[in-house]
Amino acid sequence: MKFSILFAAFFLSSISAALADCPAPVDSSFAAAAKAKFDCSSSLPLKGHETDRKFQVHYDFPKTLPDNTKLPWLSIDPQKEPATYMKAILGYVTKVNARPDIDWRIEDNKEEQWCDAPWFFMLREPLRGMTTERWSRPKELHALQKGWERNFAVGIYNDVACYGFGQIWGDPAFPKTRGFAFAEGAVAAKMLFTTATPQDVPYLANSKEWEVAGKKDGGTMTMRLLQLDLSVKDKRSPNGWFFGTFVYNALQPGATPYDRLVPVGLIWGSDPALTANAYMTKGATPTESWVNPLIAAQFYALPRQHLGLFGRANGPVDNPKSACITCHQGSLDWGTAVLPKSWQASEAAKLMPGAPYDPYDDAAVTAYFRNIGTNSAVADTQALDYVLQVSKGIAAFRNWVATDFPDQAAATTDVPPYPFKPQPPGAFVPTDEISPDLAGPEGWEENEHDTTGKLFLR
Repeated sequence: MKFSILFAAFFLSSISAALADCPAPVDSSFAAAAKAKFDCSSSLPLKGHETDRKFQVHYDFPKTLPDNTKLPWLSIDPQKEPATYMKAILGYVTKVNARPDIDWRIEDNKEEQWCDAPWFFMLREPLRGMTTERWSRPKELHALQKGWERNFAVGIYNDVACYGFGQIWGDPAFPKTRGFAFAEGAVAAKMLFTTATPQDVPYLANSKEWEVAGKKDGGTMTMRLLQLDLSVKDKRSPNGWFFGTFVYNALQPGATPYDRLVPVGLIWGSDPALTANAYMTKGATPTESWVNPLIAAQFYALPRQHLGLFGRANGPVDNPKSACITCHQGSLDWGTAVLPKSWQASEAAKLMPGAPYDPYDDAAVTAYFRNIGTNSAVADTQALDYVLQVSKGIAAFRNWVATDFPDQAAATTDVPPYPFKPQPPGAFVPTDEISPDLAGPEGWEENEHDTTGKLFLR
């Protein structure tokens, strides 16, 4: 549950190199090229499991809005009974998808309609379609955790959300985002797996395991289910969405790993007034999220202290200086390409700041933790309704068009391009910095690029 412009740059920087690995278009037209990329499942390498079943991207986009009036959580008050509300949604998501004969291969689910988000082929590893997440620092998951651990995730969407995807991507060569919003009852579910072992993180014992082709050369590693995130479009939230997260706990009773998922928290607002000063001198606590006190106590003794900044709801894998809903409000369409290392990327980063580098900088905290409702986080851009896989897919498409088919750029957006202000010569210095959200021990200095550091000085 996170977003930053620098991450977008890292995310998009490998597109040109990856395209050659996708199926060839049926002809030389722009429309055929766009369709080939749209249909591509993964362009990343695989080593050692070549005969295993591969991830297959699945677009089950209903033509009409599915019935969203009988969803099982609608009778539950999310703010009065957050854990019950979350468990109702979890049961809905796992009812068929988690069955052993399906095992999250949503194309095998013939009883329900679920779909993937388009334009992630350059990030999805080829076995399970998982994408890399923020690393977990030593001792961030458990006091016995000695080293950095990698985390990967895969997300799916219910039929109501898939209808929304279809409204955008009805024509893969011309996504339509103008005035976009998901319908009530749209659900996203994301499973997060970690390389951490039960020896270092004991509560992972007997968790679900997958082989994930997460190494740069396509090699695989065994990963375990650690976290499951849910988001649901629900008008009872002042911002239109509730975001919830679960953590696996081996000590919980249950026949399956999903039975042993424990609610961590539910969030519906960013608590803009909850600054360091309010937290440390006035004893302020979040009022726009609920955190399970048992899970809060479990993590409070660790260096991250809280799951989200100053007690806001967030997941164990997520940036402890952020919160679930806050990072998702950065989902938007600039209406134009924002190429890596460009002056547009530099200005975009200033217009939409990420989680505060210094959590005790109250001005930076206030600038980041906002409640925007249905508006866009940046004026004169198109809001994409809190779903980052929509905005990242659109961004990938726009950058590909600008790079490979620049003459089509103006004709492939139905929203006005953002009026980025050109910077004077020498004002922008390109950087190779990688998003702090993905910061880990390989290839860069943690103290410089991992902005959670100030929360690890305790």
